[in-house]
This record gives sequence, C-alpha cells and structure tokens, in this order.
Amino acid sequence: MKLIVKNVFRDKTDHVTVYEPETILEVKDKERAADLVKRGLCAEYKGKKAAAVTLGEEAPAEKPEEAPAAEGGETPADGGEESPAEGGEESPAEGGEAAKPKGNKK
Repeated sequence: MKLIVKNVFRDKTDHVTVYEPETILEVKDKERAADLVKRGLCAEYKGKKAAAVTLGEEAPAEKPEEAPAAEGGETPADGGEESPAEGGEESPAEGGEAAKPKGNKK
C-alpha cells in the first residue's frame, strides 16, 4: 500500500531513519500501514509517483519454524584444539617415544 507522510516520524525498527512530510512510502505490511494512517502520521496515496522508500515485507500467514540446531557442532565442546583422541598427532608427553617409563637401565 502506498502512503504519503503527513507528520515527521521515526522508523519503528531502526529508530534512526526519519520520514519527512510528503515522502511516498510503499508499506508491505498492511497492519503497519493501517497503524500509520490511524495515528495520523501518513495518508493513503493514490498518485502515480514512485515510492521513495519501501517498508517491511508482506505479513506472513504463519510464522516459519526455525530449524533445530545441529548436534555436535563444528568445534570441540571445550572450544580448544582437536585432542589426540579426536585424530590429532600424539605428542611425546602423551605417550610417544619420549614418554616411555623411566626405569633402571642395565
């Protein structure tokens, strides 16, 4: 729905953008458009002038469900590097040749 701004107002989603009077808006969400008109911030625009700004998306009939998070994320649970048990190289301190038990040499 095309609207023309009648009174200055701020965007409700980013709180930074300011819409000045005489700006043509294309509002995709019918409820939002009706609210702007009801509050006297905009009026319905029937002219042929192109919209300067497009607000929102079409209101979905149903909210899409979020996909469940994948189990066993890409990083180890402790956030560290891959341990030898997970396929890394074995270091001397963890059982390599240098880690043989020290005993009496004869």
